[in-house]
Amino acid sequence: MKSIKRAIVSVFDKSGVIEFVKVLVNEFEIEILSTGGTGKLLEENGIDYIKISDYTESPEMFNGRVKTLHPRIEGGILFRREISKDVQDADKYNIQPIDMVICNLYQFKEAIAKPNTTLEEALELIDIGGPTMIRAAAKNFPDVVVIPSPKYYDKILKELRDSGGISDKTRAKLAQDVFTIMADYDASIANYLQSYYNPNLIMGGHLIKVFEKVQDCRYGENWDQTAAYYRDSSSKYGLHNLKQISGKQISFNNYLDIDSCMQILLDFGTQHYVTAILKHTSPNGVAIDKKDQLISVKKAFSTDPLSAFGGIWGVNKELTKKVADFIVNKEKIFVEVLIAPSFEQEALEILKQKENLRIIECKDFLNKRNKIYKEPEIRGVLGGVLVQEYDCKPIIKEWNVVSKRKVDETEKEALIFAYKVSKWTKSNSACFAQVYDDGLYTLGIGAGQHSRVHVVKLAAQKAIEFGHKEELKNSVMGTDSFFPFPDGLEVSVESGAKAIINPGGSMRDDMVIKRADELDCALVFCGKRVFRH
Repeated sequence: MKSIKRAIVSVFDKSGVIEFVKVLVNEFEIEILSTGGTGKLLEENGIDYIKISDYTESPEMFNGRVKTLHPRIEGGILFRREISKDVQDADKYNIQPIDMVICNLYQFKEAIAKPNTTLEEALELIDIGGPTMIRAAAKNFPDVVVIPSPKYYDKILKELRDSGGISDKTRAKLAQDVFTIMADYDASIANYLQSYYNPNLIMGGHLIKVFEKVQDCRYGENWDQTAAYYRDSSSKYGLHNLKQISGKQISFNNYLDIDSCMQILLDFGTQHYVTAILKHTSPNGVAIDKKDQLISVKKAFSTDPLSAFGGIWGVNKELTKKVADFIVNKEKIFVEVLIAPSFEQEALEILKQKENLRIIECKDFLNKRNKIYKEPEIRGVLGGVLVQEYDCKPIIKEWNVVSKRKVDETEKEALIFAYKVSKWTKSNSACFAQVYDDGLYTLGIGAGQHSRVHVVKLAAQKAIEFGHKEELKNSVMGTDSFFPFPDGLEVSVESGAKAIINPGGSMRDDMVIKRADELDCALVFCGKRVFRH
């Protein structure tokens, strides 16, 4: 292995650097070059080093902006030891080899995350010398070991002690990490400047993102597909904030369902006890109870207990022992994933009896809705991505009762509930809902049908199939788009709906309104479409 005789040390994050460099000097007799704050720290800890300004015979300039940008530094990193012409040039210009670069960058991303950071402060934290050195070292990794983060110190020392040098494989991996770090670093600068000068710009000329693997999935959408979950490295909030407490490895489809479940819970907030049960990213049962979590769970389950089998269940408050008992001990309940902000200890002990149940703790995630939806939604298509704002604006744009029959406050609350559920159901969607003493719950949900008539029929049929025929009488219904013809409304009323909400906007709205009046049905146009493809 190639020997390491000289290293340059220039780090912003100084954690662990003293201990690391002491070993390099004392055990391996590596000569150290350093400058600025790093050099001062080495000196304070009794570590001998050569100042960069002495080594280059050139002073630091512009308040430290220029110190390592010098041929003796960059040349010492970049010249190829096996290329005779490079060696000759190095001898000619008195350039000594630098075999190791220990450098991490100014924390630009952390600085701009602070609300009061000025443009001047941000620009000062755009690192120039550091990126130049680590890029040079990464380019010449067969000859130079680059260490861009303290997390590598222990690995490097172990390899030096075990092998007397650093393997080509490790050198290449470190070089790869450098270019990943730089991609993320440069992206954060570009995005900052774009948003600084265009604060209201939603879709910029470029979408620059770097994604970091969080974990492999158990399998992809199907068993013969590999998959992994990557987080947006610029995003503070996301599914990577969730903690898996127990259960099998999460699959691709599980992640999709977890995402949908979390977004439903985000829409309903944390004021009352909310339960959402999903299958294939669409809800098949949702309920709100003002006093009792177990009642909320039972009501959501009652909507469609058949589809709830193998579903993803989420609640918006700490999950209780009573709910855990219900899930584990009731017959014909099989839950793939269970999500809650936290779990009572007794509840966890009960749930862990199901070894394959994936138990997910979301902590305070549901209180961060405004922060979570600051980033755009990205969806992959062949050869590219589609980008849009998340559908996170208020569910009601305007409240316009267009029928002769009006709605009271209880009916209004139920209509908004039904419309929210319809929003998170694959289009075309329809949701029948009903009020009870302490809350609201779904009776039947229709998803993914090609016509609005068929999706209403499906929702009503499911309600009847699972014992909600009587509750359909005087129920409310929400659907994710307008009725293009009166037939969808007619099926809704025939099924028992006394009030219906949709966005309106059809060419035949007048015809639909007239039919609603003939059937003595309240009709509300809310002005917001909630398609979910």
